[in-house]
Amino acid sequence: MESIQGDNIESPTLAEQKQSLRKTIKGRLKTVSPDELRQAGLAAAERLKTHPRWKRAPLVLLYASMAGEIDTAPLFRLAKTGGKTLFYPRIEGEEIQFYQVDEVLDLQPQGPWHILEPRQGLPSLLERLNAISSSSNETRVPIPILGIIPGLAFDRQGGRLGKGKGYYDRFLSSIEKKDFPYPLDLYTIGLCIPEQVLDRVPRSPLDRVLNEVIILDKGLAPN
Repeated sequence: MESIQGDNIESPTLAEQKQSLRKTIKGRLKTVSPDELRQAGLAAAERLKTHPRWKRAPLVLLYASMAGEIDTAPLFRLAKTGGKTLFYPRIEGEEIQFYQVDEVLDLQPQGPWHILEPRQGLPSLLERLNAISSSSNETRVPIPILGIIPGLAFDRQGGRLGKGKGYYDRFLSSIEKKDFPYPLDLYTIGLCIPEQVLDRVPRSPLDRVLNEVIILDKGLAPN
C-alpha cells in the first residue's frame, strides 16, 4: 500500500527512509547553537553577494527562518541594499504562493508555530512578473530569478529533504510546467551547514532537484 502526501505518491519504504532521516537531522541540529546559525546566515550573505546568479537576478525568493534554521535576516538586508525585489512564501491550502515583501513589517506571524509570512494585500510574484513582461520584456529575454529554498537536509547533487508536505516540490514543478507568456530563468540554491549534509537524499520522481547547494561551516568560513 502506498502513502500519499498531497499529489506526491511514495512507496512506504521511501517515505520511511525520509522520515528516519528527518529525525536524524533534527537531532543533529539540536547540537547547533542559535549563535552558530546567526553566524552561518552572515556567512551565507558573504558567499551570495559575489555569486554570479545573485548579481544578475533582480528578483529573489527568500523565506523567514525559524528556530533551528540558518538565519536569513542577513540575506534580507543584502537584497534590500542591492536593490532587489524580494518575495516570501505564504501557505494557502495545499500550495505556497509568493508575495512581494519590501520591509520587515510586511511579515506577520501565522498559525500555531507563528511562522512569519507575508501579510494580506501584497502583490504576488505572478503580478510582478506580468508587470515586468508587459513593460520591458518585449524581446523575450528570460527574467532571472534566484530562489533560496529551505530544507532539512541536502546532498551535493542538489537533492533536498523537506519537512514532508511537498509545498516547494509542487511550487517548483508548477514553475517548470506553467506556460508563461514570457521565459523565466529560475536558479535554485539550498543553504546548509555540515550537520544537514547527506551522501544522497532519497527521492521520488516528483522531488525537485536544486541547481546548487552551498555548505557553510556555521559561519566561520564558507566551503
